[in-house]
Amino acid sequence: MAAAATAVGLVVPLIAAAPAHAAASTYNASGTYTFTVPGGVTKITASVTGAGGGGGGSRYGAFPFAGQGGGGAGGGATVSCTLTVTPNSSLTITVGTAGTPGPLHYGGGAGGTSSVTIGGTQRATAGGGAGGAGPAGVYGGAGGAGGAAVLCNGTAATLRAGNPGTKGGNGGVESNSGGIGGTAGGPVPASCTANTGRGGDGAAGGVFTGYAGNPGNPGCVVLTY
Repeated sequence: MAAAATAVGLVVPLIAAAPAHAAASTYNASGTYTFTVPGGVTKITASVTGAGGGGGGSRYGAFPFAGQGGGGAGGGATVSCTLTVTPNSSLTITVGTAGTPGPLHYGGGAGGTSSVTIGGTQRATAGGGAGGAGPAGVYGGAGGAGGAAVLCNGTAATLRAGNPGTKGGNGGVESNSGGIGGTAGGPVPASCTANTGRGGDGAAGGVFTGYAGNPGNPGCVVLTY
């Protein structure tokens, strides 16, 4: 009887612990924000994407031929790593501003840099893409360079430069198309808006007038903890 009691006593139900679900904060509008680290949190994974540059404007041609196209702008870089943080401390989040479109004949503006700053020091920085150039003589505008993956001072770091934009068409008897904007260095978190960090397309060359390029897209910062 005592042996039976001992056997029953060994039957202990196993209850699995509930899985921990990470929280995330996404910043996808241009500007500067303050994030307060929750109590008990000592590690935060930051994904930071710079903004895309603005596409270049185009030039008009001589009838019946269209002019030269503007260059596509570069996409913003993306960096990611896990940062050591202090509970209840503050992080400064900067989301890069989209590059402005180039007016007819001229190049677009560069995309802004996105970053995470702790204690006055940037710990994760992703550069914005360069603007697409306007036409140069009889040639279409050059594509803008992709943004630089500057730094991510944490563990498991990945640094991916933005992709460059393509050159605009030369017009005349050749293509008058605008260059295509480059995409952001990837992967970009799904919680960021569509086309985050993409460079603006260059404008197609016109017959009687040139056109402004297309604006870039803002950057994004996602904190997971």
